[in-house]
Amino acid sequence: MKALAEFILRGRLQALIVALIGSFFPLISSAAIALVTLCKGAKEGTLLFLWVSLALVLLQQAGSENPLLTAVSIVSLGLMVLSAEVHRVMASWQWTLLAIVVIAVVSAQGFGLLMATSVTSLVTTAQDMLNAVNSQEQDAQLGIVFTESMLLGLVATILAIGCLMSLMLARWWQAGVQNPGGFQKEFHAFTVEAKIALILFAVLLAGQFFSKSAQIWSDIAALPLLVAGIALIHYTVKLFGQGKQWLAFLYAGMIIVGKPVTLLLVVLGLIDSLIDLRSRLEGYKKPKA
Repeated sequence: MKALAEFILRGRLQALIVALIGSFFPLISSAAIALVTLCKGAKEGTLLFLWVSLALVLLQQAGSENPLLTAVSIVSLGLMVLSAEVHRVMASWQWTLLAIVVIAVVSAQGFGLLMATSVTSLVTTAQDMLNAVNSQEQDAQLGIVFTESMLLGLVATILAIGCLMSLMLARWWQAGVQNPGGFQKEFHAFTVEAKIALILFAVLLAGQFFSKSAQIWSDIAALPLLVAGIALIHYTVKLFGQGKQWLAFLYAGMIIVGKPVTLLLVVLGLIDSLIDLRSRLEGYKKPKA
């Protein structure tokens, strides 16, 4: 990965090659744009974004893909430039994550206003697929009415999570080239300020009293706390010298068990923001040393 990062940073042509080829693989293209922005600034990141976006538009014109899907892909790349520049200037994962959440929500709402026809078409397609599953599998009565608000909420969630993962990959690449071990240290130290954590958790809780469409939107507020909880687990595993199998169990639990594990991590992130669990864990370990 270090060799790939060095190749991307070698010049505009090399970065463009990786970004174009990386469009066929998860995270690679967006991470390349974020890496260029982190290391060379927003101007270079924007130039790379524009070239890749042009290629995506040409592909969309040559095919029959729903324009909304292409627009989401392009916006996700533009989001990388914005989030990487925020992180480069402010050097704060907290504010970077908050910016990602806000921009993802605003972008999704913008799709609803500017591409209403495409949104409706995609909602109809999704609902037809659900209806087909229900008609073929008697035991698979999903009972879901897919709405435009649900679709846009999912788009916002995908944009936010995808941007976060790509930016972390880019930051890992950057640290590998310029500051080995730096990304691990800053990730282990990540936490959310108490006031902001309480606001985010309040938004998350409030959404549970409304419809599923509203819940999708409110759940996005949990992302910074979720990342803080994951960072706390990573920090604890390293602090006590535990094997990486514990991290494997963590991610397997998030995939297999789903929401209960995710909610637990969110609560851990909130508690850490309020009482600084890291300092308490360090204090617990020192007498044992």
